[in-house]
Amino acid sequence: MAKSVAANSIYNFLLKFFRLIMPVIVSSYVIRTLDEQLYAEFLSASTWLDLALMFGVFGVTSYGIREAARVRDDQERSRRLFSSLFSINLVTNGVVLLAYTAVVLFSMESMTRAIYLTLGLKVFANIFLVEWLNEAMENYRFITVKTILVRLIYTVLIFLFIHRPDDVVKYCVVIVATDFLNNIISFVYINRRLPISFRNLEIGRHLLPLISMLIISNVNMLYTQLDKMLLDRTVSSLALADYRIPQDITNMIANLLSSVVMVAVPRLAYYRGNGQQEEYRKLLHQGYRSFMLVVFPACMGFACLAREVIVLYTDSSAYYGAIPVLVLFAFRTIEMSVYTVCANQIFYVYNQERVLVRLLLACGLLNLLMNLLLIGTGTFTPVTAILTTILAEILLLVLMFWFTQKKLEIDFHFFTRENLRYFLLSLIFIPITAAVRALDLGEILSAVIIIPACVAVYFGALLLLRDETMWFLTRKALRMFLGRLHR
Repeated sequence: MAKSVAANSIYNFLLKFFRLIMPVIVSSYVIRTLDEQLYAEFLSASTWLDLALMFGVFGVTSYGIREAARVRDDQERSRRLFSSLFSINLVTNGVVLLAYTAVVLFSMESMTRAIYLTLGLKVFANIFLVEWLNEAMENYRFITVKTILVRLIYTVLIFLFIHRPDDVVKYCVVIVATDFLNNIISFVYINRRLPISFRNLEIGRHLLPLISMLIISNVNMLYTQLDKMLLDRTVSSLALADYRIPQDITNMIANLLSSVVMVAVPRLAYYRGNGQQEEYRKLLHQGYRSFMLVVFPACMGFACLAREVIVLYTDSSAYYGAIPVLVLFAFRTIEMSVYTVCANQIFYVYNQERVLVRLLLACGLLNLLMNLLLIGTGTFTPVTAILTTILAEILLLVLMFWFTQKKLEIDFHFFTRENLRYFLLSLIFIPITAAVRALDLGEILSAVIIIPACVAVYFGALLLLRDETMWFLTRKALRMFLGRLHR
């Protein structure tokens, strides 16, 4: 295995930064520029588009990474897998695009229709979404360089064309154009190395596993996706904005952190597929400890700085209702980070998708019932919506840990000595934040002081306590840095 997981993690971290954080930073400018109601309509359209994209992808991304990792040493099998999954994706995205367009044309008003139709072209761009194969092949250097280039283009286009409160359709065009550019570059790169051939396609053997992945995607709708759709239809699009903005902000950090998890999935699948069980368990636990070392302080930091984040991000009192929602989403990110490890590094690698579907369905239905109860009693708000989701997901995690330990016989726990240490040290952020806020320095200066103070206290304490994972990561980073200097 020539490619280092640590080096891949750094590339993937940079990839996530430019793929996720830069758009969120740019979104702050967009929120400040666009009319509040039009931006709420955009969020409504993108919420329903997410549903269409789930069906268009048809589970190919998650399934493709796992399967391609297993055969990547075999050029012919890799080419056949790529050709087969691309053909399936071509059909599913084509059908979804036709259905989506028909629904929009016959059910939306003119301005809303323009937003929905323009964003709908993301389904077409999805046909060329082959990043799963690059990730399976661990081509993170290419992915990172390409993504940085495309996101820089995206940023320039936003500042060139978005200036007026009614520029929402232009905003949609920029999003779709850069999505297509990102996907087509990867498609050309992969196709040169594994040319697509429509001969000897293996469609049949992939359909059942893909349907299972599709069900997982649909079952996930019973969580935050369900919350957003119900808020949009039973409360208002502005209530959806109070929910969606905190979710987008925390997704930024969650997806950035998950780079540590996802980059190891191909290697874990390789170990599992080749019977290297001890190597699998060692990498699983090492990655989990490193992951949680960063997750706890990142999420606690967002919870403590929720007010500053929303004020600086939106610059509008219209979105102050999003502050308590952001606090809850920050704590939910800890929970969902652990889910990301369990689902991707254990359940998917062990081919336990059907079990995961049943668990997701049971807990998702619980979330649906709680939401319906709230709607019936007139207490359904962005805050109560995310609270019910958190409760359902806590139960989901309990069931996943039980299955992992009892059925798969993997010694994997949430309540570990390391996790308790990281959580308790993160609690120090609360008095630090309160003390700085008491100085009444304003949101920007307060954040500038709070963030480095919390980072220094947390990581300094871990070094003083001689935390094994912290010292391992520090030595690894120093070796890589010194190695670069001596080249």
